[in-house]
Amino acid sequence: MNAKLFKYLGLPCALVMLGNTPSLAYDATGTINQYHLNSQVPGRGVCLQINPTLPTAGGWICLWKDNPLYQEITNLLLEGYSAKKTCTVSWTTYRGTYAAIDWVSCFN
Repeated sequence: MNAKLFKYLGLPCALVMLGNTPSLAYDATGTINQYHLNSQVPGRGVCLQINPTLPTAGGWICLWKDNPLYQEITNLLLEGYSAKKTCTVSWTTYRGTYAAIDWVSCFN
């Protein structure tokens, strides 16, 4: 009886659990060694590379202007780059081939 119950309820329960799994978040910590701006890409702000190299396409990660903290993150990244601070960047999605920045934290 228990085996039959598992057979009929196990698969639907597993599917529900997989369907509710949040997207994976990735983050990396390092110093910004390249701070790049390109006005020919609409909607995109700064792109950067850090050391050690990110596990993304070409080691790049970019901030998009629809991020609710766009201005604050831009300021923090520029300060982190200028002062050679250590920064942690996090991303969950890609736009084109580049990872899209979700949040940033910098420290000395």
